[in-house]
Amino acid sequence: MSLHYSVLASGSTGNALYIESEQTRLLVDAGLTGKAMIALFDQIHRSPEKIDGLFVTHEHSDHIKGVGIFST
Repeated sequence: MSLHYSVLASGSTGNALYIESEQTRLLVDAGLTGKAMIALFDQIHRSPEKIDGLFVTHEHSDHIKGVGIFST
């Protein structure tokens, strides 16, 4: 099994990690605005619409700011 990941953002201004296997695409935290999160996905040539799940580690704003756009 192949596993790929990208640290999209890390720090007090926002945190987000993208993890991908052959079967699953997962976002861990979404701590930036929706617009910023979409731009980060563009940088790694992935589509946020194809995420299978979102895991939020805790409720601090630097981990949940962009959760709304991924929760539908």
